[in-house]
Amino acid sequence: MATNCLYLATILWFLLQSTSAKPNDWTNHGGNILNNRYAYGETKISPKTVSNLKLKWKFVAGKDITATPAIYDNILYFPCWNGNIYALNASDGSIIWQRNLGQLTGLNSTIPVQGVNETVSRSTPTVADDLLIVGIYGGPAHVIGLNRSNGELVWSTRLDTHYASLITMSGTYYKGAFYVGTSSGEEGSTIEACCSFIGSFAKLNATNGNILWQIYMLPDNNGSTDEYAGAAIWGSSPSIDIKRNAVYIATGNLYSAPLNVTQCQEAQNNQTTPTEEDKCVEPDNHSNSILSLDLDSGNINWYKQLGGYDVWFFACNNLSTPGCPPGPNPDADFGEAPMIITVNNKGKKCDIVAMAQKSGFVWALDRDNGSIVWSTEAGPGGIGGGGTWGSATDGKAVYTNMANSLRRNFTLKPSNITTTSGGWVSMDATSGNVLWSTENPSNATATGPVSLANGVVFAGSTNVGGPIYAMSGATGKILWSYETGASVYGGMSISNGCVYVGNGYKLTGLNSTIPVQGVNETVSRSTPTVADDLLIVGIYGGPAHVIGLNRSNGELVWSTRLDTHYASLITMSGTYYKGAFYVGTSSGEEGSTIEACCSFIGSFAKLNATNGNILWQIYMLPDNNGSTDEYAGAAIWGSSPSIDIKRNAVYIATGNLYSAPLNVTQCQEAQNNQTTPTEEDKCVEPDNHSNSILSLDLDSGNINWYKQLGGYDVWFFACNNLSTPGCPPGPNPDADFGEAPMIITVNNKGKKCDIVAMAQKSGFVWALDRDNGSIVWSTEAGPGGIGGGGTWGSATDGKAVYTNMANSLRRNFTLKPSNITTTSGGWVSMDATSGNVLWSTENPSNATATGPVSLANGVVFAGSTNVGGPIYAMSGATGKILWSYETGASVYGGMSISNGCVYVGNGYKVNLGTNNPAYSAGDSLFAFCILQ
Repeated sequence: MATNCLYLATILWFLLQSTSAKPNDWTNHGGNILNNRYAYGETKISPKTVSNLKLKWKFVAGKDITATPAIYDNILYFPCWNGNIYALNASDGSIIWQRNLGQLTGLNSTIPVQGVNETVSRSTPTVADDLLIVGIYGGPAHVIGLNRSNGELVWSTRLDTHYASLITMSGTYYKGAFYVGTSSGEEGSTIEACCSFIGSFAKLNATNGNILWQIYMLPDNNGSTDEYAGAAIWGSSPSIDIKRNAVYIATGNLYSAPLNVTQCQEAQNNQTTPTEEDKCVEPDNHSNSILSLDLDSGNINWYKQLGGYDVWFFACNNLSTPGCPPGPNPDADFGEAPMIITVNNKGKKCDIVAMAQKSGFVWALDRDNGSIVWSTEAGPGGIGGGGTWGSATDGKAVYTNMANSLRRNFTLKPSNITTTSGGWVSMDATSGNVLWSTENPSNATATGPVSLANGVVFAGSTNVGGPIYAMSGATGKILWSYETGASVYGGMSISNGCVYVGNGYKLTGLNSTIPVQGVNETVSRSTPTVADDLLIVGIYGGPAHVIGLNRSNGELVWSTRLDTHYASLITMSGTYYKGAFYVGTSSGEEGSTIEACCSFIGSFAKLNATNGNILWQIYMLPDNNGSTDEYAGAAIWGSSPSIDIKRNAVYIATGNLYSAPLNVTQCQEAQNNQTTPTEEDKCVEPDNHSNSILSLDLDSGNINWYKQLGGYDVWFFACNNLSTPGCPPGPNPDADFGEAPMIITVNNKGKKCDIVAMAQKSGFVWALDRDNGSIVWSTEAGPGGIGGGGTWGSATDGKAVYTNMANSLRRNFTLKPSNITTTSGGWVSMDATSGNVLWSTENPSNATATGPVSLANGVVFAGSTNVGGPIYAMSGATGKILWSYETGASVYGGMSISNGCVYVGNGYKVNLGTNNPAYSAGDSLFAFCILQ
């Protein structure tokens, strides 16, 4: 495959070398009205022949393809994230027609889809005789009918007026009617704005798009955000039961619930169990449910709520966030519709529907009354699954993916082997007993649907190489694989000895394995590093990757993974020196639950800047072998590592621990849970390099010296309150170093002294001798806090050290050398030789001062997180504010200065800023210049 597959989505066709015959049809996401993703008529592909699959053609669409292609009369139909929908000749991949959905419909989305500026569809089109029916992914929810022969628009129908409503589901066509559900992007709302969307299911006249009936899954909330919202219908395709004249659907979680329901949940001590009924679930709450609806009227024949109380949206992924509903909030949607199956149980036929849930459970219900026939916990649940997007069945077994989006321990039943990757599971359709489980061999999630043909199960991996696999339906053994070149998020359609699959799920083929609040894209948050003709960028989203881009055109040159841990990411901006790139790894694992935390270990690496090859990599803690009972943490995340040419050394600083072994926590309890930043702590073992400054040899990565500063410090979000059961003993100050050391040479009584200086989130600023790491001076410049203290980057001119003091906890902050106090953040200047405070300046906008400072010719520049986004220029000598400007949104980053101009970006309503009402969103980069 060409390397451009990493960023150009493709459709691939794998063809068995045999005589051609008319292919069977695959008319929607589920393949047919039974939604079983099973190619009934396939005879050429089998467990014996599947290894003969060869690549026949490749179609380059220009962006990601995540829908399962529909197949009808030897023509493929599929949408692309570039806004187009395509019809291709299945034999050679040539274009029959293509249409741009925005130009075709005149629709403009009322809800942003990150990374997408087009009107798009993401689901498999539905073949409806001479029409192709397409759901639009972007609010408000529309369905359109196209002429199948040329793609011309025949009709357009809006199914919901809510701004965030959209269509994720691939509908089902039956007897002149089209059946489809509405979903929503409102889960991305802020706490204050969430939520009012209600999921619905509709029957349309396929000829003209007229709505014949529409049923809602929750009581009307009249637009209020204090009542029921959610219950989206979004996965795979609804199934049609001809015998019972019924359609089966499955729904998603709630986004909000009325006060009496949340109070009920708190009264039962926030407990809910997937397999038991929950008294807090009212009869008209059809979230996380399976429903049977009458085809003619839409009336509910029966419903079954599975998974209990579940109120979830992105801003409340962390249950401790103020203003969020009580937990547990597992986000246990049904991300797929039920499959229709008839099984033989002890000689008696039993009609069931079966479907997987994001909780990791797979359910089978009686089609007559919705009673549970069997349920199986096939794997671990998570906000990305669990089972999602589509299972498959041949009537004998149920096959599903287990995404394992949170990378939990996944037991590969019926064995006792565990993995933290995703995988695939087969269950007996009659009993639900697990027949086999197969690990994703590419050490990635398995998010996409499975497909089935003649005893062979097909599935893809989100691994950046885009592997796809063919497995034995009988044993789960992998019989064939192929690397498509980019993550495979969608499913495969199969017809007449052919397998069709699209690839790509982000520009680089990377998709994050850890959620970043308010962000649905692959992103970088750090300053790119200029490396001659390259621009080197760290990816903020697991697992940790660094990419090299051509600086002249932005094209991808190389991509290197620095860690396999699902939560690893790159926060640091690296440093380039003599053909090498130096950077550290960080993590989002601090957001884990108490039960799951933690196993990530921070590391620092030297890469060949030309090709991304790792030259050396050193870890900050002993290997924990994936255990959560040993050392974890010590991320390396702030500013940029500094290079000491004279000593051939690089200086770095590390973060706190997330977990520690039992002997260390017992030591901490024995010393009465006391630790002092300026004193050594006997509970800190020699190979624990958390909260430390290190000097590393540039050539080998060997440690020249290290200094641990801050003592015992085991912290993660779920244990911010030390009284929480199951948390490690305190104190847990979260006293990371959020910036790397600065190199300074000072003159002390006529003698030159080479030091490194850096601020800490504890509020201390430190200066160490570059020869041996001994402390030259330390100054408590201001109050510490989980957001700082000093963080993201200090500045120096060799005479003074300038730093921010975020004061994230709004404590009393003494503006030394005066006795004046404030509860705002501010900025501090210290003598570089002695550490004595020269001046402290309060943030006049009464907000934190979280971003780094910058320095130019006696002027200190800094920004404020105040919603107005003020930036300031201060005298380096006195701290007096000389100039200010309101950018219009919180300033969280720093300023760069060049040739009389100051450059700064604004906005911080993502990640940790998502739920902070004191921060505001922005979208601008400013340039302020001295005009001659």
